[in-house]
Amino acid sequence: MTTRPWFYYFGNWFLRNAFRILMRMDLRGLENVPHTGALVIAISHSSFWDPLFAGAYIARDVVPMAKSEVFKWFIIGWIVKWYGAFPVRRGQVDTSAFKTALRILQNGECIIIAPEGHRSETGELQRGREGAIMLSLRSGAAILPVAVWGGKPFWKNIIRLRRTEIKMYVGEPVLPMVTGTKPTRQSIAAMSDELMLRIAAMMPPEMHGYYANHAPASAPHLQPYRAATMPAPAEN
Repeated sequence: MTTRPWFYYFGNWFLRNAFRILMRMDLRGLENVPHTGALVIAISHSSFWDPLFAGAYIARDVVPMAKSEVFKWFIIGWIVKWYGAFPVRRGQVDTSAFKTALRILQNGECIIIAPEGHRSETGELQRGREGAIMLSLRSGAAILPVAVWGGKPFWKNIIRLRRTEIKMYVGEPVLPMVTGTKPTRQSIAAMSDELMLRIAAMMPPEMHGYYANHAPASAPHLQPYRAATMPAPAEN
């Protein structure tokens, strides 16, 4: 397991202190975070700040990913590089980013991913994509569902000299249930929906969005991480 760049630790220290001043943080479930082993942190995503909250407060060294455009931004681009992030192209299947994330997980490390793919403009959950599930199936990594919300009005609150109320709730880690046969596209989609339902269950009903009327499957597709047998990574 590799050590993150020095700027990663400085950046997280700085963010925690800045958040303490600018936000009112309601953090729950941090005891659910596995201390070791490959881990996919799957977050809800309604504001720019969500992955920063997860990276700053979850007690794991995370290899962050950022949309490829950010690496070209003045100053911000330098910061994400110093932070040790790797780029992902949004709106398409980015095989290079997937391979990078898979390699990180196979090294026993930790990444953050937003299964929805991009920020929700309304703050309500969108349907999750299958990336987190695929990475877990291919690497054997546990998945940690994290619900994060409250960051959208940050800039308006700053102008009004108000602190922003942020909630970040961490669920119990899970693994896909595997039966020894290669998962079908339908079963992978069902696993992804179940993951998103776990995230939705930690959020207010008005934020459930796509999952507001989504009934759970008749049989579970995810199992508790600590009581589970780690799945063998799927063949390439």
